[in-house]
Amino acid sequence: MAGPLSVPEDAVVRWIDDAAAGVTAYLGRYPLPHVHLYIRAGGRGGVGHGVTFGGRAPRVRIDVGRQTKVADLRSDWVLTHEMFHLAFPDLTSDDTWAEEGLSTYIEPLGRARIGTISEDKVWADLIEGVPQGVRPVRGRGLHGTDDWGRTYWGGALFWLLADVGIREQSGGRQGLPEALAGILDAGGDIRARWDLRRTLAVGDRAVGLKVLTALYDRMAAAPGTVDLGDLWRRLGVRREGGRVVYDDKAPLASVRRAIVGAPRHR
Repeated sequence: MAGPLSVPEDAVVRWIDDAAAGVTAYLGRYPLPHVHLYIRAGGRGGVGHGVTFGGRAPRVRIDVGRQTKVADLRSDWVLTHEMFHLAFPDLTSDDTWAEEGLSTYIEPLGRARIGTISEDKVWADLIEGVPQGVRPVRGRGLHGTDDWGRTYWGGALFWLLADVGIREQSGGRQGLPEALAGILDAGGDIRARWDLRRTLAVGDRAVGLKVLTALYDRMAAAPGTVDLGDLWRRLGVRREGGRVVYDDKAPLASVRRAIVGAPRHR
């Protein structure tokens, strides 16, 4: 820790614990036995930029400004986002969208599982956010993109579609958490230097399907299109009058419920 904190130390500890609990709730375990967390205290604003480093001694660095309040820590998503990076290889291929998109997609799911955000918040943010990632740039797929919307929200959409596909094809027996657990079990955490195709193939083997590699060929290697209206209709979720409305008779309503999961008692 560097510099004075503007919030009580016990609130900071709770913030860190909540982030780690969200990651653990989603993945079934924390991805690493040890990680160094470096809090840069001071400066302007509230909770600010975070970055995660791999290598032999993985570490997470995050800024906590002088205007940070306890309520800011309670509502923060940045630390959870950064901790989820620990659970995926440090890619050697030009696929930053997969790393950033994964943390963008599963960060709210981890927080929903420990009850710090609601199911409505998860879907409202996805419905609002993913349209920023569907516009093809110069006829290219996601591979090699440097567009912000495509990197974060195009990547998040990829993992949402992967999650839906795995759950649909497995009859609800498995989902993205099982694929990610398989990658971790094979040594694919942030200390590993893998390319994305290898990573996705390991995830596919873990669930006994080829959803991830097929989706890569459709969306990353080529400029695939996604009908978002149809996706939300099949999942049975939409925004209406400023609120989230669910259709439990939709074809994939059970998949929608499983994606968020019920909050777990802590």
